[in-house]
Amino acid sequence: MGATGQPDSSGRRGRGGPRPWWEDYRTTVLTVLVAVAGLCTTAMGVVGREAQIVLLVVSVALVLLGLAALVRVPTYARWFAAAGRWAVRRWTVVLPVVLVVTTGAGLGLLWLQRERSCDDAAEIAVVVPEDGAADFSAVADAFERDSVNTFSCPSYHVTTFGMGWPALRAALVSGWDEGSSEEPGASLALGPRPDVWIAESTAQAALVTQEAGSAVTAAEPVPVAGSPLVLAVPAPYAQGLRATTTSDDPVRVLVDAAEAVGLDVVRANPDTSFAAALHSVSLYDGTVADAEALELSLGHALERAGLPFGSDGALLCRLAELSAATAEPPRVAVLTTERAAVTGGADCPAVPGAGTGAELVPFYPEGGPGLEYAAVRLDWAPAPGGRGEQGAEAFVRWLTTPRGQAVLESRARVRDLNGQPLSGLDGLLAGEPVVAVPSSGRVGDTRVRGAENLYRAARRPARVLVLVDSSASMGRPADGERNRMDVARRGVLTALGHLGGADEVGIWSFSGAAGDSPRPLLDLTRSTQARQAAPEALRPVLPGGVTPLYDALDAGTSYLAGLDPGGASRQHLTALVVLTDGEDHPGGPAGAASAAGLVRAAQEPSAAGVRVYAVAVGEASCQVSELQEVTTAWGGECWDSGFGELEDTLDGLFAQLGGR
Repeated sequence: MGATGQPDSSGRRGRGGPRPWWEDYRTTVLTVLVAVAGLCTTAMGVVGREAQIVLLVVSVALVLLGLAALVRVPTYARWFAAAGRWAVRRWTVVLPVVLVVTTGAGLGLLWLQRERSCDDAAEIAVVVPEDGAADFSAVADAFERDSVNTFSCPSYHVTTFGMGWPALRAALVSGWDEGSSEEPGASLALGPRPDVWIAESTAQAALVTQEAGSAVTAAEPVPVAGSPLVLAVPAPYAQGLRATTTSDDPVRVLVDAAEAVGLDVVRANPDTSFAAALHSVSLYDGTVADAEALELSLGHALERAGLPFGSDGALLCRLAELSAATAEPPRVAVLTTERAAVTGGADCPAVPGAGTGAELVPFYPEGGPGLEYAAVRLDWAPAPGGRGEQGAEAFVRWLTTPRGQAVLESRARVRDLNGQPLSGLDGLLAGEPVVAVPSSGRVGDTRVRGAENLYRAARRPARVLVLVDSSASMGRPADGERNRMDVARRGVLTALGHLGGADEVGIWSFSGAAGDSPRPLLDLTRSTQARQAAPEALRPVLPGGVTPLYDALDAGTSYLAGLDPGGASRQHLTALVVLTDGEDHPGGPAGAASAAGLVRAAQEPSAAGVRVYAVAVGEASCQVSELQEVTTAWGGECWDSGFGELEDTLDGLFAQLGGR
């Protein structure tokens, strides 16, 4: 019945009958599917590896569908059926071949996995608080690991670096414009421009937003964690304070109670520590007279305990060192954060015995503020955009996920967004019942700025004596056309700008034989007059001779101690700052002073309240000299620096002393 197109007796359709629709359009279908497969193959060159796999599978499927439209699916069925019958008849040959091919394919895939190259990960720069920087860096590392794709290729590479609050504030306000660098978006002094800033509070972010220019735009802060402000007490003394306080006590009541049981209450420098500035919001009653009395009391307490006047980290590291070196820890109570109290000396790997001192027990004041860590995306002008911006957004989102929250708690030791206490922590001694921890209040930037201004009006005036090394080595080249003395001279003159009108400063130089040094260049005078006279006083200093370092330190500390025989009751924040590029070399007859003698002198009652700070440059080093031991004994710090960073180092030190 071929003429009618109806099936004949054999069931086959005659040639004249209608054909299925796919026979009319199979060429067109093949062309379209192959064209789409070609587009998918082209797109593989501009997408990530995971998307490449998907596009490859889609391309192969489209080509096979096109071939199926051309030769008909039944043809494939007959091919596969015939191949199956052939394989069954010859299984003794087919099976070994299949095993060899499978093994070879597996080995080939392993080789490709080993030899493959990953796409470059998007670079993200994150700036975090200096105190706890290592812990926040571990959080960023966890995000980097979580961003690995199917091929174990990282999607993002996170560079994390810590900065102190004053330096970070100045850098963000200046548009990250310090020094110069051939790399766009970077500064030799500061490093890469951050894409994300982990601020310690939304108020902190608001302060910077108000002060920054158009070079940086801060996105809306995204809260990610918190840490209450606490009064941390060494465990041996916590029970006594617990007996005289309640959970409803505000911070001033806790401070008074701690002093009543014989504890010296100490706090970091509000100009250096944002947490200390937040504490001041609750401590101050709004009057300058009250703030002056409070600052004098806190300053004397630091001096009695031999603790530095700087950041929370520096204070707690020294406390950990003193606690580990004595039978019982110093009788102090530290106004700090829960995170800092819990980690204690764990953030101080360079301190001998750190982390082995007494545990700190946090007491929680009622209604007090707390740190409210917030992730802030930073857009710089001109904004780079691209994958880095996408990575910054991904990092901020990840911090708010359950995974990110868990990592923040376990690694950074901060509370999650729900404010739940850290695992195993409720601020009490072991075995005591659990008590509710008061919730932290949010403090606006206006109150923080008010506390900053009140602190600067009420702080103790500084009395600073600067000792400048003028030995022969200071005549060596430092950078370009300047020698070391030129760099030191410039650094000292710039640093004087951080001292206020009530502060006093003097400048001495030291070199040559011990009996002829040091030499006064500028007598102690108010900083305003000193800034005018200092350039002329430093100009004639010429490098020459040896380095009678310890004799200069002995003379300087004796001079400062003699200005106020009251010792521990002195009204000034008294500091000696020595800048040197070498070890002690008195020359000629042996110098009268030694490092051991200076350490003993620091214990004299008349020396109470005098601090010694050293800035080591060139061949000098805090790590391999006795300067660290001397400055620690005198309640100061030793700072290593290079001549390229000397101005920044001196700026940071004098900002700490002068509060400007």
